[in-house]
Amino acid sequence: MKLTSLAAAAALALTGVSAPALAQDAGMTVGATVYGPQGGEVGTVEKIEGGNVIVNTGNLTATLPENVFGEGENGPTIGWNKADLENAIKSAEAEQQAAFEAALVPGHEIYSVDGILLGTVESVGEDGMVVVALTDADPVQLPKEQMTMAGEKLTFLATQADLMAAVSAQNPG
Repeated sequence: MKLTSLAAAAALALTGVSAPALAQDAGMTVGATVYGPQGGEVGTVEKIEGGNVIVNTGNLTATLPENVFGEGENGPTIGWNKADLENAIKSAEAEQQAAFEAALVPGHEIYSVDGILLGTVESVGEDGMVVVALTDADPVQLPKEQMTMAGEKLTFLATQADLMAAVSAQNPG
């Protein structure tokens, strides 16, 4: 049995999506200051994309659905103050990390970013490499840091086609 080590996945191309009308109606533009319910500054809009608004508090970044924003006296507002938003971000990150660690065990299925089952986890090394028994090829080692949870699925951050092309390139013939 061959074991291929892949150091990096192919880069994913992200395309921009126009901002929704509701976010624009609330004075939502990149660089706008976002305010909390009592008028205190919460953060700054970094990006508006696909129905989401990325807000940087100065300490943390949150992706929020555009429908949580309203129009206040000073500009766009949300229902949380800065401390509450940062606590919510930290809590969500902790939950995501716990779900990721729980899924990163032998026998758990792993998917590509395009939702295709790649195979199952065989083992997780202390070096951060995860051996994955692929459904269509010999097992490979994939870096743990290129994996995440996408909903309920353990996901490798590449398409199935990109991963298989990389495997084929390292194992010609």
